[in-house]
Amino acid sequence: MKSPRQDYRRCLCRFQHKDRQQYWNALPLEKAGAAKIIEQPQLSVDAVANTLAGWSRETLLTMAERARASSIPDATERVANEVSRVARA
Repeated sequence: MKSPRQDYRRCLCRFQHKDRQQYWNALPLEKAGAAKIIEQPQLSVDAVANTLAGWSRETLLTMAERARASSIPDATERVANEVSRVARA
């Protein structure tokens, strides 16, 4: 049985800041095949619709698997430990 989570299509639209930090945050996911970046100048209803229309259920499942493989489940704990270590130094 498929997880209900596999039925979700997500589209994250981020505010384009001058430093492009959201682009840099998303880039590793795109490189892993887990996301598609559409930059602000190219962002349109048609661009989003065409991108979503090109993704089959199989493609979305592959992207989800690649996102999970790219994740760092204990990232929050790692950052907290590093902050604590630096604060104690």
